[in-house]
Amino acid sequence: MKPGPQSESRQLMQYISDAIGTIRDPQELFRTVTDKLRLIFEFDSAVIITIDRDRRYVSVFFEMLRFALPDRIRNQKRILVGSWLETHLEDRSVTTVSLERDLPEEDDSNATVLQTLHELGMRQVVFSPLRSGGQLIGFLNFVSRQEKVWSELEKELLSSVSSPIAVAVSNALAYEELRQREAETAMQLAVNNALLTIRDRNRMMLAVCEQIGKLVPCSFIGIRVTGEDGRFLLFDNFMREPDGSFLAAIPLARMGIEGSDEIARESAALLSRPGVYSGGNFELLTEEFRLVALVREKFGISSIIVGQLWDLPVSRAGLIISGKDCSFGEAEQATLRLILPQLALALQNYLAFEEIDRLRRKLEGERTYLVEEIRAAHNFEEIIGSSAPLAAVLRRVSQVAPTDATVLIQGETGTGKELVARAIHNRSPRKDRVLVRVNCAALPAALIESELFGHEKGSFTGATDRRIGKFELADGGTIFLDEVGELPLELQAKMLRVLQERELERIGGRQVIPLDVRVIAATNRTLAQEVATGRFREDLYFRLNAFPLFLPPLRERNEDIPVLAIHFAEKFAREFGKPYRPIREKDMADLAGRAWKGNIRELSHCVEQAVILSEGATLDFSSVLLPRLFEPAPPESALQVTLKEFDEEVKTMERRLILDTLERSGGRVSGEGGAAELLEINAKTLYSRIDKLGIRKRYGA
Repeated sequence: MKPGPQSESRQLMQYISDAIGTIRDPQELFRTVTDKLRLIFEFDSAVIITIDRDRRYVSVFFEMLRFALPDRIRNQKRILVGSWLETHLEDRSVTTVSLERDLPEEDDSNATVLQTLHELGMRQVVFSPLRSGGQLIGFLNFVSRQEKVWSELEKELLSSVSSPIAVAVSNALAYEELRQREAETAMQLAVNNALLTIRDRNRMMLAVCEQIGKLVPCSFIGIRVTGEDGRFLLFDNFMREPDGSFLAAIPLARMGIEGSDEIARESAALLSRPGVYSGGNFELLTEEFRLVALVREKFGISSIIVGQLWDLPVSRAGLIISGKDCSFGEAEQATLRLILPQLALALQNYLAFEEIDRLRRKLEGERTYLVEEIRAAHNFEEIIGSSAPLAAVLRRVSQVAPTDATVLIQGETGTGKELVARAIHNRSPRKDRVLVRVNCAALPAALIESELFGHEKGSFTGATDRRIGKFELADGGTIFLDEVGELPLELQAKMLRVLQERELERIGGRQVIPLDVRVIAATNRTLAQEVATGRFREDLYFRLNAFPLFLPPLRERNEDIPVLAIHFAEKFAREFGKPYRPIREKDMADLAGRAWKGNIRELSHCVEQAVILSEGATLDFSSVLLPRLFEPAPPESALQVTLKEFDEEVKTMERRLILDTLERSGGRVSGEGGAAELLEINAKTLYSRIDKLGIRKRYGA
């Protein structure tokens, strides 16, 4: 310690404490503290090293050196376990290491640092433990060209100084951890945005590489996807340029290799070996794989991370990240895990849509109005059509059907939600078990809980026997919750518990019944809007929306209308024992050009009426299809009809309007979403009109 009064030392200690409390920037803080420490202690350079919570790695937190360290050891994270530094972890006081006498002989990265310091003329390193909350978080190190004997008073004083420094280091590490998490969250959001908004795969991957490069010091990122035959479906490579940006590259060409089956096999084999390879592990990898040895030799790669995107019988995919002059660890691997699920889903969707597009182009000239051929092409039961929007839905059905994922089917009334639910069940491993359908809108509010979950005898008035609920009935199979948006709020909480815990209790029962049920839900409401208005629980929405399916309305797939019309014409002709009558080209064009607010159900009813009413060689739609508003008005002579004919025409239009509205409301007349509300008339008035027009009462209250 430099000579001076004890009071000056206390003043410097107070100055250091004040600096720690007022200076926010960690680097500025420790530079200031180091400058003041020189007034108390004799040293040439100062270094603060930190140790991770698991005591596996040691890192340089701050350094103020009067010499230049080689790049090969500068700012590297080093393995602590098994190194000579591990012997100092239990030190409670200041210790000194003589680089002349105590230089360790171990061959590890930490010993290499001391050997390098000795080669640079340093002769002594002082270690002062930094403890926070009783835990060792690192060391304050002084490096000197001259050896000196430290007195107990000096060691005690350095220990005292180290206490507030340890607090400052702990705070800085906590802040850095928070900043790292915020950066990781920002990376996740940016990657998700790129995956959702950028359609071009190359541009999408460049955006992903840019975000990865912000947190992981990598120089190369590769995407590998192999098919069932082991050949590559994707073999994308991106290398970091000197300015920090990434560009698509062909690294094999840069290594002078035009193509090699061996290299391809090795690259594919790496996908089955996810993990971090640095130091000795990386060296072992270079001995096993010629490819790794080549990239180390050509590009100076010294560490790689292999992340697995998926490993399926029909396909395998992974992410390979390489870095030079760095040592990847668990922190970098954990950072990558944050984006692997989203990246995997995006690539699977890309490959799926690419396959769909390939098949669409292949079938472009082979489309036909023959329903049986379309069924053979898609093999989706009664789901008819070959349009691009429908093909996209069917592809997602194929992807989700073999799993047990909960599916939420959304779409307008009449788009075929139940057919899609049956297709998912019939193509799943549960196809030999029961599919239980529950219309949540048709169940009375007082009985819906009993219908779904069952009840015990005597649990309420009228419960004369034990009743097995629909969920219990569907055990081992699938339950289809149609119009799930109509569930009362008080029942939604119980539904959520059943979906989360996969168990239920009957009303009045005490026994917990485990469930093995695959859930498919459907609604014609926009549940996100229902959540916003408070009519549907947000947590239940997220639980149901594990795998969303949006069914396009018929107006968005009007190229399927001719195929559907012929299908329904054949179907109803068989049902009614009538001869099949073709549809005229003019009528087919009229059908294809309509909006069909009731979607496929409305089209089906229209063709059904035509089959019943037609008597000629072709189907007659003249009394079925109402004139479209955009068609030109008929000539004046055609408007000369009798009052009786006009009244009958008005009744026909009114009857058709009420029937269509009842279809849209699911048969309900009154209440929220009922036909009366949709027609903006009083419910009693609508009941009166229904009775007067002789409409069959298939509607609810």
